Amino acid sequence: MPIVAFDATPREPMPGRRDLLRGTLSEFVAMTLFVFFGCGAAASNAHFSDGDWDPASVTVIALQFGLAITVLVYATAHTSGGHVNAAVTLGLTVSGKCHPIRGAAYFIAQMLGSIAGAAILKGATHGDAGGEDLDRSGSLGSNGLQNASVNLHNAVAFEFVGTFLLMYTVLETAVNGQSLCTDGESSILGNKLSIAPLPIGLAVFIAHVVCIPVTGCSINPTRSFGPAVVSNTWDDHWVWWVGPCAGSLGATMVRQTPLSDSAPPSERAVNINSGRS
Repeated sequence: MPIVAFDATPREPMPGRRDLLRGTLSEFVAMTLFVFFGCGAAASNAHFSDGDWDPASVTVIALQFGLAITVLVYATAHTSGGHVNAAVTLGLTVSGKCHPIRGAAYFIAQMLGSIAGAAILKGATHGDAGGEDLDRSGSLGSNGLQNASVNLHNAVAFEFVGTFLLMYTVLETAVNGQSLCTDGESSILGNKLSIAPLPIGLAVFIAHVVCIPVTGCSINPTRSFGPAVVSNTWDDHWVWWVGPCAGSLGATMVRQTPLSDSAPPSERAVNINSGRS
């Protein structure tokens, strides 16, 4: 009897060497760009008024993160599947949509890409000798408790719910074959098209609008890791792993309940993780 995923579709088989290498490289490039342009928006546009985030600044940064993930998921869906987030990779691996070998390779690529993107951003924002850096955030957009009223419980809760929204959107748009797809024979490298990256990007935007004034908004452990390494900002760093990973697993579990309308085995989803339908 074949091993199946939670939604009764076949689990992803062991990826081929070429497929895995191509996907891993795509994740590295995508994460490098995501950290540079996403955290770069924070570095360029962070503005505070009386110690609190300026609403216009929050909106600009949130929109940038949402647009960046939309563009990069579209760009890499046919190669890596466009995870660009260790929490998403975790949820897809647990649900059977990503082979553990692929998940491990993607995780390493995302971590290295995050460091590379943060290092490039550090070099790009470094001021002349005696001058000020261009980084207005002071730490390359690293996450942290944004004011004295925020405690660790608040931070974990916001990160949990924000990542839950993102992962649930991924599962019900990109993975569910009954959602947001045109008719066709193949989702990837074929004639079946999906607009899943658009709602995924909107979910990222929504989460950032709410979470930036509280935590700076991670919802992506690997996005948080690179800036922390390069800027040496480690305060409460565990929050940016526990909250997002728990939120991802929570959404993955919820989707397996009767509330979810999972696709039958004959209708494979837009496979955002394997580069094949």
